[in-house]
Amino acid sequence: MTKGDILLLHGAFVGGWVFERMRGELSRRGWKTHAPDLPFHGSEFAGAAPHPDLRRQRLTEYRAALTEEIHRLTPPGHPAPVLIGHSLGGLLAQQLAAQNLARAAVLLAPVAPWGILPRTRWEMETIYGLMKAHVADKAIPPNFELAAEYSMDRIPPALQRDIFARLVPESGRVLYETLLWWMDWQAESYVSARRMQVPTLVLCGSDDKVTPPATCRAVARRYPGRAVFREIPDLSHFTFGEPQEDAVIAMVADWLDEHAL
Repeated sequence: MTKGDILLLHGAFVGGWVFERMRGELSRRGWKTHAPDLPFHGSEFAGAAPHPDLRRQRLTEYRAALTEEIHRLTPPGHPAPVLIGHSLGGLLAQQLAAQNLARAAVLLAPVAPWGILPRTRWEMETIYGLMKAHVADKAIPPNFELAAEYSMDRIPPALQRDIFARLVPESGRVLYETLLWWMDWQAESYVSARRMQVPTLVLCGSDDKVTPPATCRAVARRYPGRAVFREIPDLSHFTFGEPQEDAVIAMVADWLDEHAL
């Protein structure tokens, strides 16, 4: 008998494969894990031209795909799953949990929901770059130099190219809705803090430039009495493949055993 279902939600430019090592440990501890790919994020899109429909994907489409997966895994009468989301997946996990689709949530370096202002120079540089690129109607291919500097900077250089070869294009509309949220009059990245009622763990690396500790703390503060924040030294944003990955996995697994059973 398993402890229950865990749905792992990946971030931008990647697929469910990033959770390979975490799934192994969680499965060993008795959880049944699932790591679906977001629309047009499967391995067949790595190194390929963006699918024509990718640029039309919004957070709405991503949420709909994940909601369908949750309903498939947990029919009526079945306990809701735990949600573990990394980066963009961390934002989606908040939105789904606020829709009563989770029993607990783990947010790894989560993208902040609508209303949380950027707090660092690196965040402002990213926002300025997106504004200059007019990303809203485009599919954005991965960029090795940016990934190596901002996201994979704690991953050994010999592995960076291997990981980059597995990256896929991302919807510019989704990047617009998340990182340029004040320009999105539909507020697609909004999360109702009042409806986010599940136990929540927010993890962030001390060296994260994409979702820095100050921003992740602000995410945890949105959910007083329900969310706890933990900062991990020497961890950057990508997490998977970094030297501290095992520490992250152990912290997540231990917290779930205490708060999600």
